[in-house]
Amino acid sequence: MKRTFSIMIIVVMILGILAGCNDGFTLKDFDLDIGDEVILGNYHDEDIEWEVISRNFLINEGKVRVELMSKYALDCKPFNEDGESTWEECSLREWLNTDFYEEAFSKTEKKHIVDSSYYCYTAEEDRFLTDKVYLIGMLKYRMHPEDALCKPTKYAKKQGIFVEDKYCRYWTRDIMVSVYAGTGTGKGETRSSPAVYSNTGSFAAIPDDPYKAEDVGVRPVICVEYKIKIDKKCIEDGDTITMGTYDEEPIEWFVIDNHKGEFTLFSKYGLDDRRMDKKEADSFEETELYEWLNDDFYNEVFDKKEKKKIVKNDLDGFVTLADIDQMKYAMHCIGNDFLTGYSKACYERDDDLKEIDTWWTCEDNYKDDKGFYVFNVSRMMMKTDPDQKCSIRPVITIKI
Repeated sequence: MKRTFSIMIIVVMILGILAGCNDGFTLKDFDLDIGDEVILGNYHDEDIEWEVISRNFLINEGKVRVELMSKYALDCKPFNEDGESTWEECSLREWLNTDFYEEAFSKTEKKHIVDSSYYCYTAEEDRFLTDKVYLIGMLKYRMHPEDALCKPTKYAKKQGIFVEDKYCRYWTRDIMVSVYAGTGTGKGETRSSPAVYSNTGSFAAIPDDPYKAEDVGVRPVICVEYKIKIDKKCIEDGDTITMGTYDEEPIEWFVIDNHKGEFTLFSKYGLDDRRMDKKEADSFEETELYEWLNDDFYNEVFDKKEKKKIVKNDLDGFVTLADIDQMKYAMHCIGNDFLTGYSKACYERDDDLKEIDTWWTCEDNYKDDKGFYVFNVSRMMMKTDPDQKCSIRPVITIKI
C-alpha cells in the first residue's frame, strides 16, 4: 500500500542531519518503503511528488540511499535538440542536471541529493555514468508494464505533452536498435532511437525524428541519502546492501532471502570473468572457482568487521554462487532490475565486455548429467564448458 509523506517530515529529517544529530533517528522514524511517496522540491509552482523505487543500505557507513522517481511527468522535452545522440551526450541529460536541478530544489534539499552512479545500456556499448538527476532504464517495468503508466502534471499538459486515456509517454535513458521494413525495398533496416514508455505501459515507437520529439514526458530520478541506525527489521527482499570492495569499487548486493535475521545476498553486478575449473572436479566445492571465492576473493573483498557478519554456507565456506531456486526467486522479487551487467570497475578494466546475459551458478550434476551450469537470461539453465570464462556474481549470507 502506497503512503504519502509530507514535506514537513523531510524537513525534520534534513534539519536533524544538518545539526549532526543522529540520536534516535532510525529508518523506522521515516519508514520509507518501496512504493511510498514523498514530496520534495517544486517545479513551476507545483510540488514534486516522488515514488520510492529502491533502497540501498550502506552497512559500514550507517546510511541508506533511497532512489526516487517523479510520480508524474513534469515536463516534455526533446531527448536531444540536435538529433541522434547517446544519453551521455544528449541535451535532456544536460538540462536535468543544470536548469531543472537548479530550479526544482532549494539549497537545503540539494544537500540531501547525492551523486548516483548508474548502469546505462546503449546501442554500441554499456557503461556507468554519474549524475544528480537521471532517467529510469528501459528494463525497469518489462515484467510489470502496468506499473509504468504515468500521468502528466498540469504544467506538462500546457507544454503540449502527448496524452491518451489520461496517460502520457516518457523517455528512458536507454537507446534501442530496431529493425523495420525499408521503404520500397522490402528489406529490413536498422534504426536507433531512445526507448520510450508509452501510455499503455509498454514501449512506444516515435515516428519521425525520434530524438527531437517535443511531446514526450520527462520523469526525473534522484537519490537521497540519510544517516540511520540500521535495523535488521528494516531490510526486505529486493533491497540492496553495500558491503565489501572489489577492484576498489564498493560491492552492491541484492537481498534475495531473509530468514531469522540472516540475509542472503546476491551481487548486483558481475564482478569478474573467470573459469569454473581446468581440472575434472566432480562437485562445485571441489572447483578452482569455489576455492578462489573462499580464499583470494573473500580475503580481498571483506575487512575484519565485515567477515564477522558473514555466515558459513552449507558447503562450509563463506562465499558461493546462486542455485536455480535462488535465481528464480531473484527474478520474482527483483524483476528485470537483476539484469544489471558488469560492475563499473569491470567495464573500466575491460572495454570488450558486452551486456551480461550469462553467469556461473553452483549447480552441478544437474538432472544426473555431470557438468557445471550457467544461468542464461534466454535459456535459464544451460550446461557450459568449465574451462570457459563466464561472469561471476557471488552469493553470501550475513547476520546483522
